[in-house]
Amino acid sequence: MDRQRKKIDKIDKKLLQLLDERMELAEEIGRIKKARSLPVYDARREEELVKKLKVLPKKTLGDGEMQELFEHIIRISRRHGERGMHHNKS
Repeated sequence: MDRQRKKIDKIDKKLLQLLDERMELAEEIGRIKKARSLPVYDARREEELVKKLKVLPKKTLGDGEMQELFEHIIRISRRHGERGMHHNKS
């Protein structure tokens, strides 16, 4: 069990790094959208993302679980996009 927990810890660290990178990109996109006078929220883009993820192979994660997880990730990413719209990075 310790070996599995250590593996989970490594995966969690990688997930955190990837999510942090994703949020940074969301902020950049927010700045671009601000410059182009576009809204942060893009329902079509979010629906397309979930559709693409549903067709990817998964061993144990069900489509409903994947969708629930990514709805949270997208919601947080949207907040970062909104931050990007309110902060300029030089």
